[in-house]
Amino acid sequence: MRSLPLISPLQIRADLASAMQAVLAEKFQTEIHSVEVLPSRNLSFGDLACSSAMPLAGKLKRSPGDIAAVMASAISSQFPQVEKVSVDGPGFLNITLSGEYLAEFTVIAARGGIGQFIPSEGKGKTALVEFVSSNPTGPLTVGHCRQAVLGDAVSRLLEAVGWTVQREYYFNDAGRQIDKLAESLAARYLNLLGVSMEIPEGGYQGEYIITWAEDLRKDKGDSLKWPDQKDLFREYAGSRAFVLISDDLRLLGITFDRYFAESELIPDAVEEAIDLLRDKELLYKDADDPRKIWLKLSDLGRPDDRVIVREDGTYTYRMPDIAYHLNKFRRGFDLIVDIFGSDHIDTCKDVETVLGELLGKAEVSTRLRTILHQFVTLIRGGEKVKMSTRAGNFVTLRDLVDEVGSADVVRYIFLTRRAEAHMDFDLEVAGAENDENPVFYVQYAFARIAGILRKVSDPESLLVSDPGRLLSVLTGERERNLMRLLETMPLRVSAAATALEPHRIPELLAEVARAFHGFYQHHKVIDPDNDETTAARLTLCMAVRSTLSDLLTILGVRAPEKM
Repeated sequence: MRSLPLISPLQIRADLASAMQAVLAEKFQTEIHSVEVLPSRNLSFGDLACSSAMPLAGKLKRSPGDIAAVMASAISSQFPQVEKVSVDGPGFLNITLSGEYLAEFTVIAARGGIGQFIPSEGKGKTALVEFVSSNPTGPLTVGHCRQAVLGDAVSRLLEAVGWTVQREYYFNDAGRQIDKLAESLAARYLNLLGVSMEIPEGGYQGEYIITWAEDLRKDKGDSLKWPDQKDLFREYAGSRAFVLISDDLRLLGITFDRYFAESELIPDAVEEAIDLLRDKELLYKDADDPRKIWLKLSDLGRPDDRVIVREDGTYTYRMPDIAYHLNKFRRGFDLIVDIFGSDHIDTCKDVETVLGELLGKAEVSTRLRTILHQFVTLIRGGEKVKMSTRAGNFVTLRDLVDEVGSADVVRYIFLTRRAEAHMDFDLEVAGAENDENPVFYVQYAFARIAGILRKVSDPESLLVSDPGRLLSVLTGERERNLMRLLETMPLRVSAAATALEPHRIPELLAEVARAFHGFYQHHKVIDPDNDETTAARLTLCMAVRSTLSDLLTILGVRAPEKM
């Protein structure tokens, strides 16, 4: 058996387009670059479609129908992977793939999955994906949970198409929030000693601060004072927060290659960035207080100028962000992906605008991609769960996973919506073990196939290796549709990666699961009276199983053998 089909899904489409371009160029003696072969929107007409004849009509001074007929002549006989070509409507070209080609794809996918067919467009390239990047001040929230899942899925999607990906977590350990966290811890610590101290305005009230204070007292005794030992409180609080955050992320199976601290940039990298901005004449001193420095963002087309250095010499968060992104670009990544909540939109645009001025707009637009995700609303019993830190309200990542009972479900459901869409996370649906739960529906398809395979002693030995033998049995419409659907998966994964849209993968999984459940309900897989039928349908089931496994892996979700 060949290790790959003679022509992969990507290559067959490219070759069809190339052949049609060539025949048009020869026929009309002009260069043609605009022929495109796409999935058909109406499968009753064919598997693939080409509508290029219509926009070419003006250039070639021929009717779209005549142009489509010329294009059809180029592929009707020379491609064994094509069963039928028709010209329909005003000039649509519809292409039906041959059963032999689909059977060959299925035979190979049954043993090796679809990963081998996914175009390796990122091979030899590196990508940096920054996500979560929550300040180490406490447990991760439900919003952070969505971003964590999204960032890891984007990373996995890029890896699926060949990129070498570095996952990075940037945290502000030099700003005022860490000072407030340290002061909040000090207040709770001193309260345990009977000393009155209020948590600062905008400080941290969570129960976890009391636990940290109790542990700090056990470790260091009763002699600590505020603000004399501010650095100790600050270091202890930050380290405890990071342990908490790392443990939360591990619940979702997420790890980072690097934790990048803002303090690594201060003062040298930030001052260097300020010098670059000064050289561009983009800075000015505040009229009332010359210690305060403003960035002339309005000169770059942004609506407002921003303070980047306060009167006390500390930096506002935009300035370290600019320095951090300069650092990212200097590290030489081919692609830099930023993932933030939608509340960061103004900051992102300001930073991107400044980077364009410092590095060149073309450089930034080519290498930097920003994904902004909307917020999450938890729903229980049809009612919105109040977002508060009070006990019993499930607002942290850990609480959510504990409530649902499965990291798989949390990951999957968060990825069923595009990032820019608001997410209503229904806790009852997430906990249901029925078809209303989207991950249950998909995982059940995989488990159902695993159950079928357990009924035979050595399913691998029964797999069909001859496409013709497979095709002689799989003659039903549902069987062909299932093979056709599997053949589209590699290119659709590639398209999702190009768009950085992992929400497309659950859509693919749902399609495959739906098609398989329909096939299973109408066809007996194991036929004791017909070994040929059993072998062919087991092969199709194995191809579906491998496809589901590959797609679930991109999402970081398990493929269970039993449910």
